[in-house]
This record gives sequence, C-alpha cells and structure tokens, in this order.
Amino acid sequence: MRDRRKKRLMLCIICVCAAALMPMIAALSCYAEDYPDISKIDSNLYYPDNQQFFRRPGTGFVLISSNASSTRTALLDSDGNLDYGSVRGPTVIKFVYEAACLSGNYLYLAGMSPSAANCAVIGRLDLSDGKCIVNNILSVSCDFSRNFSADAQGRVTLVIVPYGEQLDAGTPASSFLFDGANNNGNISPEPPGPDSSSPSSEAPDSSAPESGVPDPGSSSSSPSDQIPADLPSVMENYDFPGPVTLEALQGEMAEVNPDQSLRVFTADKKEIKGGNIGTGQTIVTMQGGKTAGAYIAVIPGDLDGSGTVTDYDCRLLYEYFIQTGAGDTPSLSGPYLEAAKISDESGADRSGRSLQTGDLLKIKKLIK
Repeated sequence: MRDRRKKRLMLCIICVCAAALMPMIAALSCYAEDYPDISKIDSNLYYPDNQQFFRRPGTGFVLISSNASSTRTALLDSDGNLDYGSVRGPTVIKFVYEAACLSGNYLYLAGMSPSAANCAVIGRLDLSDGKCIVNNILSVSCDFSRNFSADAQGRVTLVIVPYGEQLDAGTPASSFLFDGANNNGNISPEPPGPDSSSPSSEAPDSSAPESGVPDPGSSSSSPSDQIPADLPSVMENYDFPGPVTLEALQGEMAEVNPDQSLRVFTADKKEIKGGNIGTGQTIVTMQGGKTAGAYIAVIPGDLDGSGTVTDYDCRLLYEYFIQTGAGDTPSLSGPYLEAAKISDESGADRSGRSLQTGDLLKIKKLIK
C-alpha cells in the first residue's frame, strides 16, 4: 500500500511539472520554427556540424556551421536563399567557432586557433557584406560555454585565464575592445576597475552600474571622460518605451531644458558619445557642470545592454528559464531582468512580478 502511494505521489509531481513546462516548451518551439528549414537550403552553403541560424537586422538570416578546421557563414535572404545582393558566396573563417553572439549588424564568433597553440580567436562578421575581421588573444585557456557577449561599442566579454592557470565556474569574464581596423591583430584584456584589486572592496552589484571616479593617476581616460563623482549612491531605473539613441534623447532634452546636457556611461564607466543607449547604462543630466539627475536605462527586450533587440536576448531569457527551473542562480538581474518584463500592456509597475513565457514571445516579435 505504501509503495502505491509513493508511485501516485511521483506521478502527480511529474504531471504538475509537465503542465508548468508546456507553455515554455510551446513558446520555444514557436521561436525555433521562425528559422528556415535546413533541409531546404543549398548544402553548399554550410558545413555538416554546429549549424546555427541568427536573424540579420532588417530581413534575412545568417547561417553558421563548422567542420574539423573551419567555420562557414552564409548570408541568407528571408526565403533562406543566398543573399546575392550582399555576397557572392559563403565566407570561410579559419577556425572552428565555439560560441556566437549578435550585436547590432555584427555577428561575433569565438574559438581557438588551429595554427597557434593556446591562442583564442574572435571573429566579427559584418552582416551587410559578409566580411570578417579576426582578433587574437594569446596564451590563454577559455570557457566558451558562458558569458560570451558583445556590445554596440565593440566591447567583447569572454571567460579566460592565462594559459596554465585553472579555469572554474567562478572565473569571471574578461573584457576586450575589439580592433576592427587590424585584421589578425592581437588584443588584451582591458584593465579591471580601480577598486577591483583592493582586498576590502566588495563585488559590484549587478543590479546597477558602479558609480564613482576612476583613479586620478590612471591614464586610461581624460578627466572630461570620467563618470561624475557626485552621482547618487542609489539610482532608479528609467523604463524607455523602446530603443533610443543618445542623439535623439539629447534633442528631446534640448527642447525641454536647453541648459541641460546628457552624458551616458556603460556599466564599466566608459563614456559613450553617440549611438544606441543600452540597458544598464547610466544616464546623467548635467547643468552648470554639475549632476542634475542620474538614472539607469532599461530598454524593452534589450537584455545584453547592446541597445538593440536580437536573437541573443531571446537566448538569455531562455537560459534564465532553464536556470531558475533547475534552481541555479539566474544570470539576469537588476535592470537586465526588468528589460525582459515586457508582456504587460497596462504599463503598471513590473518590478514585483516574475518573468513569463509571454515575455519571450514579445521579445521575439521585437526582433521581427
């Protein structure tokens, strides 16, 4: 009798879990069906392994694949045919990609060099013309399974350690500034923040960018580029209705208050001078050389801070569902988590609610 009760209890648990996962599975299945059928695409456009689609900005797709030594990329139109308006044929890149992410009109690929020992490579594919520029990272070991991303300023994150050191789950991602002018050039990790080497400093809160002033002795930026010292210790999020550029926001402010100006800083305190404002960036209003206000940008659907909504944002949300379902610490938090909560049409406060499969579907529509 006791065994029967245990079997009934296990059956109930399985049924409840299956019912809870059905909406997510349906949403993800719908997401996958948006891509072309690989069996109907010219086989000369791809290799047999690691076939993966990404959506190109505007229309069409990019198909990436690999064999034992190379990666092949093909720019496709909306019907899944080679986009002859952009390229004459696929692009072959001389390394096997292990990770890929979209940022604006670029697809970034990461892997290990087949010709140089312990050399990581990052390729940046232009989705307009298929041209690829490659950067090298010398003498490292890499974990390509997590935290590979790129932003609108060409800053790439990748989990690495110097060759010979131990990689583990706690190894943080390093930041690199991609060199788009020097093909096959070497890049090095950007130096950490001024407080990161201090034994007494705490890890930064992922819910908002750090605030403060870089070390005055640092030569990495001029004083005019440094984040203001008088920022409030706690800044509220500002939910934008959609993607916005620094130029457009400055133009709106000039109409309302001509005496004020804007400065925008990334989460690692780098000032941007134009282009899209991304989730997690600090927006500072200045008047008379002093800070008049500051807040953290939240762009609907922009979960990676690039300022645009791409397939990579859908992947981040999908990974969030998997992580929370498994009881793991989710990778999304702070303004990036709030940027995913876009399925509410009422405009009511979203900060208290959890993510829903409807958010995934809405982000998918924003990509279209």
